[in-house]
Amino acid sequence: MRTVINWNVLAIFGVLIVGFVIAGFLVSDDSKTDDGYPLNIFLWGMGGFFALGIAILLVFTTVSNRRKEFIENTWYDAPAEILEVSETGTYINNQPRLKFVLHVRSPVHPPCDVVHKQVIPLTVLAQYSKGATITVKVNPDNPEDILLT
Repeated sequence: MRTVINWNVLAIFGVLIVGFVIAGFLVSDDSKTDDGYPLNIFLWGMGGFFALGIAILLVFTTVSNRRKEFIENTWYDAPAEILEVSETGTYINNQPRLKFVLHVRSPVHPPCDVVHKQVIPLTVLAQYSKGATITVKVNPDNPEDILLT
């Protein structure tokens, strides 16, 4: 699943950036912050800080989506039977990271057992029980490099 950018939130931050830049031009050169630094430089710095943050967010999202698209387009779908599932003790955003032992039957590799760890949303946790057959994405270059879909 690709990451979606909420353009409305970015538009709000864009207005904030423009506001900081305009305010930097509107304040007098004599204006100082509480620390004694020029206020216009502070305002422009804050605008630049928010602009840099948005740029980093857009680059990260673009790279992440390209990686996900690459996996979707080049990796193979394969059935995998869950031989074992256990908790790792790690939670990310209150969702467990689970350790799976899977028997993967890839269309391009011989069947093999793979140990894989992945964060699983609580809403779909019941699908990943021992003995269940699931679909995974398999890297064509490395049969042990998989991703649960």
